[in-house]
This record gives sequence, C-alpha cells and structure tokens, in this order.
Amino acid sequence: MTSKCKHIYISVSNDLVTDQRVHKVCETICSNFPEYKITLIGRLKKDSKPVNQRAYNVRRMSLRFEKGFTFYAEYNLRLFLYLLFKPRCVYFSNDLDTLLPNFLLSKIKGSALIYDSHEYFTEVPELIGRDKVRAIWLRIESYILPKLKTMFTVNETLAKIYSEKYHIPVHAVRNVPKLDGYKKNENIHNIRAKYSIAPTDFLLIYQGAVNKDRGLEELIEAFSYLPEIYHLLIIGSGDVHQRLVEKTMELKLNHIHFTGQMPFCELAAYTIQADLGVSLEKSTNLNYRYALPNKVFDYIASGIPILVSPLTELCAILDKYDVGQLLPSHEPKVIAETIESIFANQNQLAIWKENTRKASEEYCWEKEEKKLVARLLEIL
Repeated sequence: MTSKCKHIYISVSNDLVTDQRVHKVCETICSNFPEYKITLIGRLKKDSKPVNQRAYNVRRMSLRFEKGFTFYAEYNLRLFLYLLFKPRCVYFSNDLDTLLPNFLLSKIKGSALIYDSHEYFTEVPELIGRDKVRAIWLRIESYILPKLKTMFTVNETLAKIYSEKYHIPVHAVRNVPKLDGYKKNENIHNIRAKYSIAPTDFLLIYQGAVNKDRGLEELIEAFSYLPEIYHLLIIGSGDVHQRLVEKTMELKLNHIHFTGQMPFCELAAYTIQADLGVSLEKSTNLNYRYALPNKVFDYIASGIPILVSPLTELCAILDKYDVGQLLPSHEPKVIAETIESIFANQNQLAIWKENTRKASEEYCWEKEEKKLVARLLEIL
C-alpha cells in the first residue's frame, strides 16, 4: 500500500534518552525513506536528561503523573489529542502502552499503523499478582492485535507466540547495535580512574533496567564473597534501584558502583572498558523467559564475554557462538564462585573474547534493519 502522507509519528512511553531501538528505527527510516518527516514522541520526567541532537524531530510530553494507571491514562489521552489534530500520517506504536491511541486514530483517519512490541508486555513481572490491571492490558491486546497488518517484535520466539496467538504475520527484528557503535570513545583509563578501578582489577558490567527479577539482588550479595579486585558497574535505573543502593551500603561493598541512567550515546565508552557483561534475568515470568536483552548484544559488540541466565534465546546465542557462560544458579555464593572460575581461566576468556568479534558481525543493525526496511516498503 502506498500512502500519500509524508509524516510518520513514532510513539513510545519512555523519555527517549536510553531507548536505542527506537532511535535506530528512526534513523533507518530517515535514511531509507527521506521523503518522510519523522517525529518521535515520548515523555519528559522531572529527572530526564537532555536528548542529544538527532536527524529527526523529537517531542517529549511533560506529564502530571509519572507511574501507575494515572500515568498511562494521562499519556494515552495526551498522545491521542496531540495526534488527533495532525494531518493524516503513518502511526508507529512501540509497545502495548502506546497502541490504543494509535489504533483508534488509524481507524478514524484511515491511516497505516505499524506496531513494534519490545517485550511480552502482558507477561512482565510488574503485572504478576495484579490480575485486574493485567486483564485490562490483555483486553486491549486481544482486541487490537488480530486487526493489525504490520507487527514487529524483538526475537523469533516472541514472533511465533504472537503470530500463533493472534493469527497475524509477526516479523522479528533484533535490537542489536550498529557495527561501529562500540568502537568509538574508548575512554577506558579515565572511566576506570573515576571509580578507582586498577588496570589489573576485574570489571563486570550490568546495563539496562534495574527492575525486579533481573538477578541484581543476588549479584550484589555475591560480591560479598568476592575480594575487592572484582568490581561491578550498574548502569541504569528502575523500581529496585534505590533498594539496591541501600543494600550495597549495608553490606559495605565499595567495589560496586552505580551510575544511574545514562544516554545511549555515552554508554559505549563505559561498556568497552569492562571484562565481563552480565544478564541474569530470572525465568519467573514469560517475558524474561523468552527475552533477548539488547545489553547482551552490546556486550558482544564491545568485545567482552558474557555471563547470562539459561534463558531460551540466550542459550541459542552461546550454542552458536560460544561467547561466554551460562549461570548455573542464582544462589549468591554460586554466582561468586562462577565469576572467580571465569577469571581463573584466562585462556578460555581469550577464546570467548575472540568469538565476540565473529558474533558481532552477525548481530548488527546493518543486517537487522534490512528486515525492517523490506516490510516498510510494503506500507510507505
């Protein structure tokens, strides 16, 4: 279908600062469809950092509420009203929490709608035990998704789940970095000096959402069994961030460092200095069980081996490329022993590190974006 409109409004519910996937999608559209004007819409929180200059327009809404039902209600209403008075355009919704206003407007105006689900939204841990709230999201999902013509998600497992559940074609586009994304700003010595990390010390890095069931509580406890030549850098924020900071202080773990949320344009300089990247999500919910965290690809692109939970998609990566180790247990002492055994075998570390180079050539945006462009050519 060829659309006469020349504007694409892309919406997401975060503040845009750390969302690499949406940024890459916007850049891909700008490069491959220059006749379209792109506006990315997000939120502006009280503690939001500035958005760097980009090749497309950015609009961030300042809201009265910042979380819970009132936030989602306010954001969806504001988004609907903002887009309602715009000329006919293409709507690009990211995740279920922006889908309803985009869907309604696509019907009202007869416009194309593109949907990208970054996770298994109705199975996230934040909805476990909140049956009424989850039922609302499930109702929205089950009403809209069967009517969609174009849907993307982040891996083949989720694509199959959505496709079989709603009988629609779903295309997997993995959230992987650009080939040169982790080859710049190699400010290693300055960053290590900032946190008093000696060149001979071992540095582990976690980047991403600091939320429940990501194994971070156990990882911090594990560091109570490790000498201070091991350091952990936690980059990100979330609902358990403050609790983890307090736990670290209680345990007097001076070799754990928190940076808070960080713009993705600065993240590479931190990631490439690490010796091991960790992704320890628990299989307590279907969202994590079938997840393919983009931080794992960031680690691989930066040339560092990985320590990851034995989740479906992560097992497949290690089976194919042997770039690290699966975590045998979330028991803190076992985590500590696993970390020590990894660094005790420098030969194996060198092999894993070499394998990351090969893996990064496959897991790159330059390859993944071709799938996106191919589908967009059918719409735009």
